[in-house]
Amino acid sequence: MTISALPTLQQHSDTPDETGLDGEDQAQRAAASAALLRAADAGEAAAAWVRELAGRQREENHARALERAAEAIARASGREVVPGSDGLLAEELGYTLAADVVLGAPHTTGTRPNLYPGERMPLITVCAIAATFPSCVLGDLAAELTALACELTAATEAGRGATAAGDARTRPARRPRTLGCDHADPLDHLAYQNVFDHAAEALEISLHYQDDYSERARAQALHNALAAAGPGIAAAALLRVADDPALGLDPDQWEHLHLIAAELDLRVVEDLGGANGDGLTDPTRPRPA
Repeated sequence: MTISALPTLQQHSDTPDETGLDGEDQAQRAAASAALLRAADAGEAAAAWVRELAGRQREENHARALERAAEAIARASGREVVPGSDGLLAEELGYTLAADVVLGAPHTTGTRPNLYPGERMPLITVCAIAATFPSCVLGDLAAELTALACELTAATEAGRGATAAGDARTRPARRPRTLGCDHADPLDHLAYQNVFDHAAEALEISLHYQDDYSERARAQALHNALAAAGPGIAAAALLRVADDPALGLDPDQWEHLHLIAAELDLRVVEDLGGANGDGLTDPTRPRPA
């Protein structure tokens, strides 16, 4: 549950005559309240990710260090942000968010926490950003706290991406699937059939206009067929790369690969996404061998 710093703000009425606050002051208080809520939510999300890291640890000391860090992140971004205070982070929280977070308890275990590649930097960043939240009360609270909350969210998302990629790498490796090889997937068959039809059409047209069936004529016909099929095959490969959790792609990267695939062959993207039917509506079409 998010512990909000809002109770530390002085309660006031909406009537300016009773409080002495004009419209601008009320707007500033509203902005500060919204920033406090946003910071607390970002801190809770970051703490939840760090708790997941703690749950992965086999060494109890490492798990405890990460659990303490998660609690410190939530506190530093929530109830420790007190408007009107000196803006200093409590000493015990500063210690908790220091090196032990990534080093764990090497003096007792002789090891370091079990963290996947790419997790350490977001973890350090999350702790460092959270530690700065209380000092925002000394400046423009709404603007600074909002900016830091955005950065904390970005660092948490980067950490979760690294976690997802690491989890995927621990699963048994799957054989890469090329278009037309997944006989159990009707959408794959639909996309393959349309690519095949384009290639076959290009081949037949090329052979039709050849004066002979020499080696050169056959090579030209094959070239035309490959040129017709290439974009669709490449588009399907890009979609499967984008959907591979082992890469840990963020939403922008995933969308970028899907856009490239659509530029190569929009029909294939639509087929694999189910936009052109379920792939089962024409059972007379032969499936690839």
